[in-house]
Amino acid sequence: MGRFITKRTVLILIAIVLFLVAWNRNINLLYGMFAILTSLIILSHLLPRYAIKGLIVTRTLQPAAFEDDEIEVKLYVEKNAWTKGYMIEITDSMPAAEPSFRKPMVFIAKLPAKKKREFSFKTVCYKRGVYSVGPISVSSAYPLGIVSVNKPADNARKTLTIYPKLFSIASFPLMAGTTMPMSGTEAMAKSGGNEDFFGTREYRQGDSLKFIHWPSTARHGQLIVKEFEIRASTEVTVLMDLHKDSCAGSGRETTLEYAVKIAGSIARFAIEKGHHVQFIGYGEKQHVVPSARGIDQLAFILDVLAKVQADSTVPYHRAITMSAGLLRDGGTVVLMFSRLDSNIKDYVYPMGLLRSKRIKPVCVFLNDKSFQGAVSAPENDEKSPGTRFVHEFMKEFASEYPSAYFVSKGDNLQDVFAV
Repeated sequence: MGRFITKRTVLILIAIVLFLVAWNRNINLLYGMFAILTSLIILSHLLPRYAIKGLIVTRTLQPAAFEDDEIEVKLYVEKNAWTKGYMIEITDSMPAAEPSFRKPMVFIAKLPAKKKREFSFKTVCYKRGVYSVGPISVSSAYPLGIVSVNKPADNARKTLTIYPKLFSIASFPLMAGTTMPMSGTEAMAKSGGNEDFFGTREYRQGDSLKFIHWPSTARHGQLIVKEFEIRASTEVTVLMDLHKDSCAGSGRETTLEYAVKIAGSIARFAIEKGHHVQFIGYGEKQHVVPSARGIDQLAFILDVLAKVQADSTVPYHRAITMSAGLLRDGGTVVLMFSRLDSNIKDYVYPMGLLRSKRIKPVCVFLNDKSFQGAVSAPENDEKSPGTRFVHEFMKEFASEYPSAYFVSKGDNLQDVFAV
């Protein structure tokens, strides 16, 4: 109802009433008032069109940012006509912003003809994803706000990629320590071999006599052997569950969004430690970032994490089986379980495959019940971040694979992974 009762319709009704009364009573004053009011209505339709005629608006913004980053958007406005612009509203479309700030507006009281001006506004990146920014529209209700004329000013779309917000991880059980922490391999001491010299130690039964270090033997008066480093793969694989039924919650508070942040943070930690890292996720499209190391690898992984969605029909236990062939023997795989009602029997075969390849699993359990609006976590749960909330599925895994983390909605992830 309110959209039909506008200033324009009220003025038109008043003008009609004035005309009818003037015509019926033949009152010249009312004819004059009708003429003034009619002229005002006509001008209210014409002047806004001239106000935005020849208006050109272009936008610049950075192509990528992280969640919660504040970015600046610049608008360049030019009046490419001989008429001035008045009471101009420029409205942009920013789907990456918070829900209440997705239609930012810039108001220009007066814009000289043939002049170009620069305006800017800031917006906070709300949620990771790849967004199409735009289009821009301009409008004017000059001079009295009776009629507003709106038109698109720039249909060109710009892509804005929002990466997940990462958190710091102090330590993570990837592999044993090494004397070469940036080499990307796990070093293990072994008597003899043809790898890098590691050090010396006392002779043990079974050691080869050809690796006795004679100078140290003479000095200590007992047999001393040389040790060397042999290297095993320290490839770290992050395997995400992208099944459509595994995403619980809404907005930014979903198991998927938490898993994405965790995956990116673990990947950054492993890459900074010199490990090779790969990412695997079986969504509607297969997301595989092949194993590599270095800062460029982190950029590739973050780019994929900005896009992944829970849109797959591949259950997680099957995803583990499918990915086994991509995992290097002796590496580490980070498994993220987003459902508590999974059947432990489904994971016997895929976990056996990992065991046969000497792959170390690190498990991350997301308490999907807490993301579904439950007042509390499952029965017997402890509520402090990172504690092991009780569930049969997780108890089975936790007993066999002690490297595990437990996440509920609202947890401070940095605190969880500091445990």
